[in-house]
Amino acid sequence: MSGDGRARLETRNAAMKEQVNGLLDTFNRQAEMLRDAQTAAAQATASLTSKDGLVRAAVDSGGVLTHLEFAPSAFERSTPEALARSVLQLAREGASRVKQQVNDLMSPLTEGLPDLSDLVEGAPSLSALLPRFDVPAPPPVTPDEDSFEDRSALADRAEQARTTPPSPPPPAARRRTTSDEDELPESWLKGSY
Repeated sequence: MSGDGRARLETRNAAMKEQVNGLLDTFNRQAEMLRDAQTAAAQATASLTSKDGLVRAAVDSGGVLTHLEFAPSAFERSTPEALARSVLQLAREGASRVKQQVNDLMSPLTEGLPDLSDLVEGAPSLSALLPRFDVPAPPPVTPDEDSFEDRSALADRAEQARTTPPSPPPPAARRRTTSDEDELPESWLKGSY
């Protein structure tokens, strides 16, 4: 091998080594960013309060309800059905917010990443294997058609409780005084059973 060929080979080798070192540095930076993002994502939470202020809830990074609190007047100001709807709505909205937080943390790491097929000719695309962080809109909370509850009775009872004034207390029972004439005859006590 001539001196020129050897010099070109060493130059190409040095350039490839530089490129590999650059890729390794980028990989290490991205791995560190990924660890930080995963730590932050694991700590993501959402705390919400219902519009009427009767229900408060918290959701963790997995979208799991971790705290539920009712206002002291919740059962006086609302029905069990309405409270249940509020809980479901808060849980869904909290899960959606947490997913959005995780998406916001992870999307900078996945933007602009080359796919395997971009790096290696003929290799399959791995984009379908990467997790997607799309956040769907929460479905509206509708009454469950298969519920065992008779909603009309609950609504009637709640409306009646709101519009009906409290009934007066029952009159005190009169005490009966006993006299000799009021005593039961002994024959009533001695019968056959």
